[in-house]
Amino acid sequence: MNEFMQKFIISKNIIFISAMLFILSAALSGCGKGGGAGDGRPEYVYVPEYVEMDMECDYISSLASSGDDVFLSVSKWDEETGFTTNYLYRYNMNENKATRLSLELPENSDVSGMAPGADGSLIMIVNNNTFEMDEEGNVKDSKSIMEIWKVSMEDGSLLGSQDITELVAGKSDYAYVQHFCVDGQGNLYLSDGDNCIHIIDKEYKKVCDIDTGDWINNMAASKEGDVYITSYGSEGLQLKKVDLAGKKIGDSVAGAPSGYGNQSYYTGVSGSFLHSSSGGVSRVDTASGTVETLFDWLDVDINSDYVNYVGELSDGRIWAITRNYEISGSATNELVFFTRKPSSEVPAKEEILYGTMWIGSDVKRNIINFNKTNQTYRIKVKEYGNDDYQAGLTQLNADMTTGNCPDIIGLDGLDYNQYANKGIFEDLYPYMEKTGMDRQDFLGNVLEAYEVDGKLYGIVPCFQISTCMAKTSLVGERSGWTLTEMLDFVEGREAENIFDYGSRSSIFYYCIYNNIDEFINWETGECFFDGEGFIRTLEFAAQFPEEFDYNSVQEEGTSSKLRSEKILLMQGSISSVQELQMMRGLFGEEISFVGYPNSEKLGNLVQPTGGSMALSSKSKHKEGAWEFMQSFLSEEYQDSLISEHGGWGFPVRKESLEKQFEQDMKEEYYEDEDGNKTRQSKTTWGWDDFEMEIYAATPEEIEAVRELIASANKTGGNVDEQLTNIITEEAEPFFKGQKTAADVAQIIQNRIQIYVNENR
Repeated sequence: MNEFMQKFIISKNIIFISAMLFILSAALSGCGKGGGAGDGRPEYVYVPEYVEMDMECDYISSLASSGDDVFLSVSKWDEETGFTTNYLYRYNMNENKATRLSLELPENSDVSGMAPGADGSLIMIVNNNTFEMDEEGNVKDSKSIMEIWKVSMEDGSLLGSQDITELVAGKSDYAYVQHFCVDGQGNLYLSDGDNCIHIIDKEYKKVCDIDTGDWINNMAASKEGDVYITSYGSEGLQLKKVDLAGKKIGDSVAGAPSGYGNQSYYTGVSGSFLHSSSGGVSRVDTASGTVETLFDWLDVDINSDYVNYVGELSDGRIWAITRNYEISGSATNELVFFTRKPSSEVPAKEEILYGTMWIGSDVKRNIINFNKTNQTYRIKVKEYGNDDYQAGLTQLNADMTTGNCPDIIGLDGLDYNQYANKGIFEDLYPYMEKTGMDRQDFLGNVLEAYEVDGKLYGIVPCFQISTCMAKTSLVGERSGWTLTEMLDFVEGREAENIFDYGSRSSIFYYCIYNNIDEFINWETGECFFDGEGFIRTLEFAAQFPEEFDYNSVQEEGTSSKLRSEKILLMQGSISSVQELQMMRGLFGEEISFVGYPNSEKLGNLVQPTGGSMALSSKSKHKEGAWEFMQSFLSEEYQDSLISEHGGWGFPVRKESLEKQFEQDMKEEYYEDEDGNKTRQSKTTWGWDDFEMEIYAATPEEIEAVRELIASANKTGGNVDEQLTNIITEEAEPFFKGQKTAADVAQIIQNRIQIYVNENR
């Protein structure tokens, strides 16, 4: 995937959202007991206030809190000079006022950590980098020196410094610090990003090194002045105290938050720590082992993926600094304050429940935007698959058939066809017509992928085409094939020369799971696992190892193997014109998108890249739910999906897709010293050791993408885990030579038939 940078400048102007606006759009988050508002809500909720930060910066590299002041090391790109400049700010949170301090960092220096010192100074870890260049301007040699800087919190003056490179680097040639803390006695704790903590006293002398035994996820100082680390154990994240006296890591703190995912600890004010996770914010007391949930991020209209720092003020408010990304790639820093208020002071909204196995970033972003601006409805989210996928799926299935059914159902991770045939989804075509949407404005084949008997049960805002590719010289100019044709093509060939990284499970996914409706008709309840096609698939899968041995991978790259026909088929996806250009370069000649085998030879599949969703027929809030869902199909949102470099998926709206194609065909030039324009590449794409420059697309390449998109009218990728488990379990005796393929196929047929009958 290509990477590209954009520079952003944050305005100095402070914009406070008025009290009335933020109360009307306020989040309703649980805190406290009882129904203070008389409507089942908690007694207290946290209300967000969004503030544009009072400083110029592109990126915050490090932050340290001291009382109600926050110190930030930031960088800013200067378009005129072409250099990045580093600054140190003191930020008064109560006044939302930033003061740029006098400290200046040398060129090619960066800050890898900051913390308040025990003596009232600011302690910084600064890396000073020097580079030796050759005659052509390339780096010939480099050197990095790590120093401790003691800085005045008042004016930023440098009070002293000390080279600690040798103390931290040890036997290595390179000193690196990932986490940095100062304890209540002024000792400095520097984590090297692996499993070692270097401890230096306030006189800058080495105290000891402590081997943590595990990779350190986070390190923070508690309100009491002790330093703790987090690392993952058998049951998720564990909080452990650094025992300086014993020069070891202590036992896990009982009752501390566990689980997995993005989690961080910050020094608390009213408790030992504030704990931030993808779910929300809680207060942790290490002495009692108690955890108090303060609020969920989505309930205060914050995307947890964008949270960089969290803290607490002396007046009880919680603050967070977020870096908010748009689909276009632009980003801005934002300061948010959260104030605890009686829920009776916050007007209630009509709640719409969005139920999903997991929520993607695009859907999360849209939910937050909807909740901030809509005065009538509010989207609440229930993620069923966070901890245990199968248990979550079972609960979702149960809720769908009862009064607990979510209003909107996220289709990610679900076997769409299984649910669409149960009559639990609402036909969306009448809603489109009622709100003035013309289905002719959207790609008909993509809508068709979510139709059953002419009724639209799901929407997908943007998508990619999941497919399988081969040289046209090998398979001919075709856009699909049957299972028999595919098996005939590979017959007699060595397994290692068919797919890269092939295994039995990958063969089942290619031949069966991505074409499951060929074997199960959920509408009639018929199953077809005892036929010749499935039996031949079992025999084909037997040629492959149970699991691919990645240690056996040779250094030869994918492109070389495709060109020399050491591998014949490549599964993948096309999400942009530029990706098609790259795939053609990877193969070195024309390619055919044969897709996944099925009887209609329509094996290219529509795969959502920005979420997909359905409206529950049991919903009591259908109008409000549709108001949210239709925003994904709006001209404004669809046009926002247009990308300079592609890769995020194709818009489903026809005009937006054509605008994307225009962007892809737009030539780019550079001007030389004589004023002559020369065509230049738009970006670079690559695949393992293969890399190529991507230029403006030709009309032929655009047409090839149009044809590929038009060839897909089915969804794929999500299969009921119970079905895959049945096939995996019952196929094993055949792979071990204990039963014939026909016998195993009959057993699988019988078991899946029972399962289908029970779950229709």
